Amino acid sequence: MPDVHAMHQFFTERDHLNRTLFSETLMSIDVIFLGLDGVLFDTEALHLAACNAAFANAGLSIRWTLPALRGAAASHGYARAIGTVVTRELFARDKGRAAALFADKHHQFHQSITGAPPPLLPAARALIDDAIAAGCKVCILTDLPAAATSALLAASFGVDVNSVFTVVTAGASFDGPSGTGPYAMALHAMGVSPGDAIAVDTAVPSLRAAEEAGLWTVSVAPYGADVVRPRQFITFDALNELRYSPYTPDQQQERGRGQEREREQGRQH
Repeated sequence: MPDVHAMHQFFTERDHLNRTLFSETLMSIDVIFLGLDGVLFDTEALHLAACNAAFANAGLSIRWTLPALRGAAASHGYARAIGTVVTRELFARDKGRAAALFADKHHQFHQSITGAPPPLLPAARALIDDAIAAGCKVCILTDLPAAATSALLAASFGVDVNSVFTVVTAGASFDGPSGTGPYAMALHAMGVSPGDAIAVDTAVPSLRAAEEAGLWTVSVAPYGADVVRPRQFITFDALNELRYSPYTPDQQQERGRGQEREREQGRQH
């Protein structure tokens, strides 16, 4: 007959080992950077209406559908999706008209959110609460203008904005060289290593800048093939498991290659 006691001891030790290995592979998250568009708030319809209103006011015949907006947002993000029109020959040599189109789009969007602010997404509220309870800093970093950012956050958090979020950065530019952008500046100010921070966003420019700065990234965009998982499944526990998650194999492999390069350089010196 099998030794039941020995079997029980074997499985107990195995489970303990698995839990130990599991805890050692968990990602240490000190800071979470969150975008606003599609992360905290569902703003797609508002951006679409704002773009089409700006097109009409500029005397343009362009009218976007939701797929067209998403196509533009895939490269520029929602806040600056209208830039795909500006970069065409249409406004290529008329900077004044291009600036006016951007300004009107932002104005239309701001009017919409002040008139009927979109509610905070429940999954975002849960993520923020769980992160803060775990001692993690939560920051907002967005390319939305400051006025729109303030209006959105004030509508959902009121006077608690400054106590909930460690850093709020609006109007961010993600075009600068790696290591000098808004992520690097925020991390430096907080004294946090990029490897202990994660960015959750829908905008490709934001996610690319975060990755170049050394952060972990999660896309919750409703378009493209690189979406990690639907935003309703983005929980604090899921982010903690990101280090070994099958949803980020390329990022994990790249970090492994980077760490190997650093070790090799250390041996050479």
